[in-house]
Amino acid sequence: MPAPQDDRYEPLPGLLSLPSFLYRKLGPRGRMAAKVGGALFIVAVTVAAIVLLPRIAESNRERKAEERREAKAALAARIERLRAEQRPQRGRAEAGASRAAVLTELRAAILADARARTAAGKLHGPAPKRVECEPLRGGNPGAARMAYDCIAVTSDLPSGDRSRGGVLGHPFRAVADFSARSFTWCKVSGRPGEGSVTSEVLVRIPRACSV
Repeated sequence: MPAPQDDRYEPLPGLLSLPSFLYRKLGPRGRMAAKVGGALFIVAVTVAAIVLLPRIAESNRERKAEERREAKAALAARIERLRAEQRPQRGRAEAGASRAAVLTELRAAILADARARTAAGKLHGPAPKRVECEPLRGGNPGAARMAYDCIAVTSDLPSGDRSRGGVLGHPFRAVADFSARSFTWCKVSGRPGEGSVTSEVLVRIPRACSV
């Protein structure tokens, strides 16, 4: 009669213990081969790190430098666009025109300018329908030269129980020289606002449009 076979077996360990379990199952030659292979792997990883890490660091530095150059170029282009948008425009009323007539000519010139910019796609939204101007705060109402905050109105906001209404449009800054019957205006960079003028931090309003 053949001897009964031993059905006992050693169960596999968990995943973390599996490498040491397999290493114990190896013979002397297998263990030596495993040690040599592990040493070679460590050497290969070390060599790869020595070779690749400086290249990766250099690539990162070049990428960041390129991003800085692109950001600088984009900022310079934006500043140039804002300066072109705010470039002073000039006009003149007829000789002997009254202060009211000078202001009428000023509003008409700003309206024509805003409509032309809208038609050219330089201003978004509907074409302005009128221009409203108010003297800059702190100015002398009787001065020969006065600065004004103006807005080329595109929409009117109705008043309600909780709001007094207002206007939406494109802001301008203007200076009227009543003694010379002349005026200068500048588009103020920024989004259309509700009856207000916003200033662009990157590019300030030209001196020609300031008193």
